[in-house]
Amino acid sequence: MPKRLTLPALLVSIALAVVTTACGNTSTTKTDKIEGVEWNVTVRKAVQFYDTQTGVSTENKYTLADTASINQQLLGIKPENLALEWTIPSADGSIWLVAYENGPILSEKVAVAEANTMPSYSGNIQVAFKFADADKWATITRENIGSRLAVFVNSQLMNALQVNNEITSGNCSVTIPGDMIKQYLPGIDLEKIKQ
Repeated sequence: MPKRLTLPALLVSIALAVVTTACGNTSTTKTDKIEGVEWNVTVRKAVQFYDTQTGVSTENKYTLADTASINQQLLGIKPENLALEWTIPSADGSIWLVAYENGPILSEKVAVAEANTMPSYSGNIQVAFKFADADKWATITRENIGSRLAVFVNSQLMNALQVNNEITSGNCSVTIPGDMIKQYLPGIDLEKIKQ
């Protein structure tokens, strides 16, 4: 008799197939190769933060409209050895508060490789690059599986990526809303990567 998957096992299998790591997997259907663009990329270890008095948490999803109120609530909070900062907003208007350790664990000048549209990320564009020190990136990702890493491009916090596995290739990517992409990639041909 053939072995059948139970519904929970099937759902877990589907979820695992659908979830991809932002760093390491950079392929989508519409791609524009990028040449001549370099970014200063810094990676810091992100940590969970929750303030019991205000309810402010790095696990909450916020909107741009929330930031002024949350910033006001955070004025008196100074977590030791941590910084709190907002990511750039996503195309849907959501924004994340990220707590991260002050010291960088990796900092490199990288060449941007390509930009892709993300069908599942309506309006966001995935921009891929590769760290020259692939061995260091592999060590960082291996030691942080299950954790988040805050990725900064030219000193701007972009995302706090969930590390799902070791990445030995040196590949990484960030997502940028389509309406902000020209700030980071002035020469990109948006028509070429439209879905």
